[in-house]
This record gives sequence, C-alpha cells and structure tokens, in this order.
Amino acid sequence: MNTPRYRFLQHLLPFFLLLAGLQSCSKTENPVEPIREERGAIVKQSLLGNFTAANLQQLLSSNNITMPFALSYSVTSLSIEYYTVDAKGNLLLASGALVVPQGPGQFPLASIQHGTQTRSTLVASVSPFNSTEGLIGLVMASMGYVVVVPDYPGFGVSKGIHPYLHAESLTPCVIDLMRAARAFSTTNQVSLNGKVFLTGYSEGGYVTLATQQAIEEKYASEFILTGVAPMAGPYDLQGTIESILQTNTYTTPAYVAFFLTAYNDVYKWNRLESFFNPPYASRMPGLFDGSKTWGEIVNQLPTTFSALMNPAFVANYLGGSEQAVRAAVQENTLLNWRPRAPIHFFHGDADDVVPIQNAHTAMSVFRSSGASNVQLTIIPGGTHESAGPIAVVGALQWFRTM
Repeated sequence: MNTPRYRFLQHLLPFFLLLAGLQSCSKTENPVEPIREERGAIVKQSLLGNFTAANLQQLLSSNNITMPFALSYSVTSLSIEYYTVDAKGNLLLASGALVVPQGPGQFPLASIQHGTQTRSTLVASVSPFNSTEGLIGLVMASMGYVVVVPDYPGFGVSKGIHPYLHAESLTPCVIDLMRAARAFSTTNQVSLNGKVFLTGYSEGGYVTLATQQAIEEKYASEFILTGVAPMAGPYDLQGTIESILQTNTYTTPAYVAFFLTAYNDVYKWNRLESFFNPPYASRMPGLFDGSKTWGEIVNQLPTTFSALMNPAFVANYLGGSEQAVRAAVQENTLLNWRPRAPIHFFHGDADDVVPIQNAHTAMSVFRSSGASNVQLTIIPGGTHESAGPIAVVGALQWFRTM
C-alpha cells in the first residue's frame, strides 16, 4: 500500500539518469541454454547497464547527498526472466532485476520487494531508473550485496492483474529469483557468503514478511535468513481492512479499489458490482490491467471513500456476513506463525496509508509467540511518504551490523 508516485530517493533520479547516459545501458539479451522448465531456472538475461562506484559516489556528493556508508564496488545491472509459479502451482514466466558487484569478495544476497505499482513497465527489470527499488539496488550492490528486485506477477514479462497483497501469489517469485541469483552467481564465479536479507516498503514490506514466513515454513533447508526489515506494510491485513471500512473516511480509496479488484480476480468472485458503486465497478479491470499509472487511476476514481464503495457491502462485511471476503482477508493476514530470523520493523507514526498499528500488532503477536528477536523503529512524524528514505537508510545500517 505505497503510492507509486512516492520515491524513496526521488532526489537521486536526475543524476542517476545522467549516469545512465554515461554508461552502457542498452539491453543485451543472452538466452540461457538449455532452458529448464522448473522454478528458479533462468530463461533469459539482459544487460541493463554497468555503473562505477566512482561515478555513483561523485554524483551523490555533487548533489549534497550524504549516506552513512561507502559505495565501494562498480556494479552490473541485469534483467532476468525466470520460471516461478502462481498461487495454484502453475509454472509462470516472471521477471526481475539482478544487480551484482564487480570485484573480489564474498557477498550477502539481498532481495528488495517493491511497493505498490500499477503500470507494468515501471519496474526494475525494465530499467533501474524505473523504480525506487531499482535505484536502491544499485546503491546496495555498490555497498557489496548481490541484489534481486522481483517485479511480481502482473509486471514486467508477466501479464494480467497483479495479485495485490495476496501472499501465496507473491512469495514464490521472490524465492525463485533468489534461486536464480544463486545459480547465476555459481555460473559467473560470484562468491556468496551465505547471508540472506529481505526488505521492502509498504506492499514491499508486506511481501517481505510473507516471504520470511514462506521460507521458514517451507524452504528452511534452502535459505537461512540473516535479517528481515519489513517497512510500513499492512501485516495485520484483517485489522487494517476492518479499520478502513469502519472509519469510512480513508484518504486514498484507490488502494481499496486495487485490493478488492485483485482479490476478485484471484478468488474468481465476479463481484465487482457488489463492492463498488456505479460507474466505478465497470472501470476496475481496465484500470488495473497494467496499462495505467497510479495518477491516471486516481483521476478516474472518486476522492471520497463513500462515493466509491457500495454501502451494502461495507455494512455486510462489518456485520460478518461477507464470509468469503473475510476468509480471504484472514488467510492473507501475516500474524499466525512464529518467526525465527531477526526482524526489524520500520514505520512512521503519522502514516496515513498504512497505520503504524500494523507494526505494533505484529511485534506484539510475534513476541507473544516466543519470537524474541523482533524490534520496531518508529519514525516520529513520518508519513507514508516521508518515512520512506529514513526507513531505507535505517534498514541498511541494521543489515551492516550483521
């Protein structure tokens, strides 16, 4: 639930674009043979660009941007197409970015999960300059991480409505891109040190925590997580939806439109007319098909929550009769498990999109379950937008301690 117009490091974009002009950024496609139709297999890799640490650091300094860590490595950014699965286990072609430090060393593997996006091309696999997480990936790789940034289903080479905030649809693409990164590293003599980090903001924070749960419950023998930094995510999805419907004054109803449209597609409810008032119900499939930016979508939806939502659905949900929708929301609430890897939540206490109560609730529930290594950094006065850069820097500083 992160506005795609928000950029963690939006002030970096002009000089990163200048950097793109200085470097080789044309896509050079290299099919990988033989192609194995199995999870994590790389189908195609394309060069997005080579970037030197000196250029990165010089441009940071010339724009008076100070970061509490050094950029040490030149990096190579690649677009990766690979196999993963959907929520039903069907093989799916997905895409994402892989950013690799150039030079000697043993590197941790980090996966950055992106926040809410609606246009299918505004992802890191198309260009590192198309997404905030693509830019962060360049910085992290120059710090000495092998970085992956999954596009998710519905973006990049994957078509269809993005399964927004649906855990079982989203976690496989993260896990399988990490598998692809390991295979690439082995083939290209890139040494990984065995440490694995996960992070992401807003929807990316949700996907980060959901991926930790999936790894620890299903893939613990394959990945041992070193540190997980979920930022500003709706982990308590049930509590968040309940609160939004109760208050009936949510400031950006387009998020709820995206959520219910995605779930309508995932669960095959065919109930958009039940959820939304006319004429908005009929618009939803075309709004969230990957062709439009967030701004274009917001301009076609009402600014008030009550104008968008069918009051009968809201009343029925709050009254407990919308059992299928309630069950789906509960199924995707990320509280019913005990984490093992260290977790560091980051959240602004003035977040008007994803309430900070999500982080408080998750931390309280996890500690009660016996997970002792869980902490929360509260960003005073931080809105969903303004807390982002502070959270990212905080997460990177915490990773460095490990």
